[in-house]
Amino acid sequence: MTIAWGCRSNKQKNNALEATQDTPTVTYSNLLDKQTQEEVSKAMTDAGIASENVASFLQNVKQFNDAIEGHGLVSSGFVKLDSILPQYDEVAIQTNWDEKHPEFAGYNCRITSYDLLKDFIAVDQPADEHPTTLMFDEETLDNCGRTLFSSVERQAFRNLFAPVPTPNEKEIDKHLKNIQDYWQRKGIRFIHKNDRAKASLISVVMHSAITPEESFLFVGHAGVLIPVGNQLLFVEKLTFQAPYQVIRFNNRSELNDYLMKMYDVEWGQPTASPFLMENDSLLEGYRPNPDKVKN
Repeated sequence: MTIAWGCRSNKQKNNALEATQDTPTVTYSNLLDKQTQEEVSKAMTDAGIASENVASFLQNVKQFNDAIEGHGLVSSGFVKLDSILPQYDEVAIQTNWDEKHPEFAGYNCRITSYDLLKDFIAVDQPADEHPTTLMFDEETLDNCGRTLFSSVERQAFRNLFAPVPTPNEKEIDKHLKNIQDYWQRKGIRFIHKNDRAKASLISVVMHSAITPEESFLFVGHAGVLIPVGNQLLFVEKLTFQAPYQVIRFNNRSELNDYLMKMYDVEWGQPTASPFLMENDSLLEGYRPNPDKVKN
């Protein structure tokens, strides 16, 4: 597995582009206009997210969108795309960002997701740890110019997204049990996990084995799933240097295929394929990247 602590590596991005030429359209927004921001904000609060967390999220969205001057973003509302991956000019985006924020890399997927859902997640027995897999997250939190998380919340963040030791094998059921057991030992609880009307954490769990003895699981990407009537909104920050996105799905199977086509893109790797979790359970309808199955 290619390691990319910042949510998505260039290899994963390129492989996703090559593997999804026949992907059905997805409908997405970059939250550039006020009307769409209000629509998504209402969906978030209706799904139980605290108004102050929504306000913090929108502050971060505005900071990013203003800094890059809306370059390559959807100007208003939601638009349909004939691929799963919008073609952002990440070099131009990063140049604009760096001119305005030279000491701050921006937020990533894990920070964005936890900032929205920190009231939904309890960590009853946190360990005092500073995992190296989160070093860029820590640097961002140190340099963002405000106290995004309290000391207690930051410790909970580290515990939630810490790497989880696991055997060097490909069986996903065993890896799933390992991360569930690990979270249980730390007292990590998803308070509203049985309430389908509430927002939930979606984690793309990846397996790394630099050597057979250094085998662990980590959350390589995260987002927030929000129910809206008979549809779903998936909120994500693609990478430090890539935009915020909100994507509409009809069901969890569509969400699964979107994420697996984005991240399950390595053929013949010695490690386990990525798998998806909703809160602390395997995502309903989880299946491998259908493009890989065809091949």
